[in-house]
Amino acid sequence: MDRLVAELQLLRLNAGDVSYSQIADRVRELRQNRGETGSAAFVGRTTIYDAFQPGRHRISPDLIADIASALGEDAESAARWREYCIRARADENQRRRDATSDPARAGSKDGAHARSAAGRGATALAHTPTKLPQSSSNSQGNWLTRTLGKRGATITVLTLIVIACALVNVSGSRLAVAFALPLYLDMIGTAIAAIALGPWFGVGVAILSHSLVALLAWEWQGLPFMIVNIVGALIWGYGVRARRMGTTPLRYFLLNIMVAISCTIVATPIIMIVWGGVSINEGAQGIAANLVTLGHGVIGAVFSANILTSMMDKLIAGFIAISVLPYVIAALPPSARGIEFIPSTMHLTFPKVFTPLRGTAVTYP
Repeated sequence: MDRLVAELQLLRLNAGDVSYSQIADRVRELRQNRGETGSAAFVGRTTIYDAFQPGRHRISPDLIADIASALGEDAESAARWREYCIRARADENQRRRDATSDPARAGSKDGAHARSAAGRGATALAHTPTKLPQSSSNSQGNWLTRTLGKRGATITVLTLIVIACALVNVSGSRLAVAFALPLYLDMIGTAIAAIALGPWFGVGVAILSHSLVALLAWEWQGLPFMIVNIVGALIWGYGVRARRMGTTPLRYFLLNIMVAISCTIVATPIIMIVWGGVSINEGAQGIAANLVTLGHGVIGAVFSANILTSMMDKLIAGFIAISVLPYVIAALPPSARGIEFIPSTMHLTFPKVFTPLRGTAVTYP
């Protein structure tokens, strides 16, 4: 339920940080327009406020759908929010049943007296909120927080994620060069950081990854393409936030295409001016050479080869980023999760990707 609440809060912020009173007014108006009257149409500010608070075990699916509609979602999206709430409630109830059934199973091994005691314990637990057992990563998070403090732990986790994403970029780039692939694979980490953390974290990954290649491999010829990587980070990051390009599979697909086209527009002049029309990627250069042989001009050949390879490359990067997104978010401390954006309808389209992860979240007190 907490994940549902977090996404609902993000929807409210993306809609313009609408106040709870305004949402209550909109929901009442929405219900009245449907013909509901009296208590059926009334909803108070406190009810709306409570729906946005973590720690809830039960939330009305109809209320969630009305809130989504009040925040600008269409009827289809509101229906998805309602279904998502139903599923979240079912998962929460199942977790609570699993937690309360453990004492009963343990008691059955010790005879009738133990079974009776376990039954009484289960009955008592059924009337009180149940906390799920926390994973071993929780103790690590507590240790990190106790050692560095909340702010220090947050900075440490974000720094480690940025470094890991930069290493992913470097590894992908080396792989593409080693096998002469018509791909670049140097923006996978950029996409992960930009979508999970924010556009400027993606920019940091872009700068760090190109700097690492230049310093460690002593390959300075790729430094101008840092600009291409930065452009991709900004479009990915702001695309899922400011433009909500991550809310449906089609919009997310188009976002990756936009990144590919933008990167090609930036990369082509760099290839022409800095490298005289010769791409440092052997696969792309082979395609461009074949196009020139067929009679295309150098600029057109470079652009065409780059747009073909870039589209494949950015779609791969975007798919990998959205696949690992839940794991990256699970590693984030709550104080840093306000900058995340989980596509709202992606949960229904890709349930295996966006269902809550068990035993992976790091808890920071």
